[in-house]
Amino acid sequence: MPLRPWCAALAAGCVLAACAPSTAVSPPEAKVLNLYSWAEYFPSSVIHQFEAETGIKVNYSVFDSNDVAETTLSAGQSGFDLVTVNASPHLGRQIPKGLWRPLDRTRIRNFGNVDARLLEMMRRVDPDNRYAIPYMWGTIGLIYNPEKIRAAMADAPVDSLDMVFRPELIRRFDKCGVSVLSAWVDMLPLMSRYLGQPELTAEPAVLDDLARSFARVRPMIRRITASGYYDQLARGELCLSIGYSADAMVARRRAEELQTGVEIDFKQPRETVPAYIDAYAIPATARHVESALRFIDFTLRPEVAAELATATGFAIANTPAIARLSPQLRDNPIIYPPPDVRERLSLGRGYSLTETRLLSRAWLRMKTGN
Repeated sequence: MPLRPWCAALAAGCVLAACAPSTAVSPPEAKVLNLYSWAEYFPSSVIHQFEAETGIKVNYSVFDSNDVAETTLSAGQSGFDLVTVNASPHLGRQIPKGLWRPLDRTRIRNFGNVDARLLEMMRRVDPDNRYAIPYMWGTIGLIYNPEKIRAAMADAPVDSLDMVFRPELIRRFDKCGVSVLSAWVDMLPLMSRYLGQPELTAEPAVLDDLARSFARVRPMIRRITASGYYDQLARGELCLSIGYSADAMVARRRAEELQTGVEIDFKQPRETVPAYIDAYAIPATARHVESALRFIDFTLRPEVAAELATATGFAIANTPAIARLSPQLRDNPIIYPPPDVRERLSLGRGYSLTETRLLSRAWLRMKTGN
């Protein structure tokens, strides 16, 4: 999953354990699972049920960004047995490095419950679905304050990236505040598709086109961040953001908690619907592989997956679980887009180290205006 900054305050600690798991060698028979994920992904009720059924103790450590997780895992003996990893670009570039262990699907009886469409999308970075299984997913689109947008432009095309990337349109929303995401992996593929390019590349001519296009709207963008923008939306300090569907739900919850009276809506863009997928993967250095496989299988049960989806408010990659959700979740187009939108979902490809450096540097220059 893309960056979830609302979890950052918890990033240094563990939700259910006092500290990160030790790298000391555990005996083979130890009934332990060292889980590494986002802070809000696994409620204590699900963890406790798994522990009660299996006798396996779960040590749940959290990270606040995919890059932090990648650095931790790349260091070698991380001590983790199961991780939720962002499919693209992270998983795609980590598989060739040997960071992950192939999954023994014979030990995952509930594998058939996984959303087939998401599995197909995952093959772009994991060709045979050999290393990872989709867990949660979402989309990138336009989060906005309908009242403020209508006040600025009654017929605003809220389902189009024109709202941000056309200078004459974004100027209409300058005063009420516009933000975009800070990571190149989110913004550059989006801009590339908007400009009519079939896929983002690091070719100089492509990067020049992206830079010129962004320079025309950069002065009207108040914030470039993945941290706190959903809170500003909830408070009415921003009216339009390119952001994650999960953050749109967080902004709605924050507005309700703060009683600001702010309404929040979200639209997947008509030009392209970028998806992100967070997937289960077992590190190559995992010591408790059987525990990891049992946990994956446990959470793939429809009733458990439905509990996870209800607790988090995020989209679960488990087809039979959807029917068990409340209508408020199941029928929410922010969480579960309608079929015509799902047909347009796209997952980014993996990028080489050279491409990553070039794209990252180009985006830094775009953000700073240098």
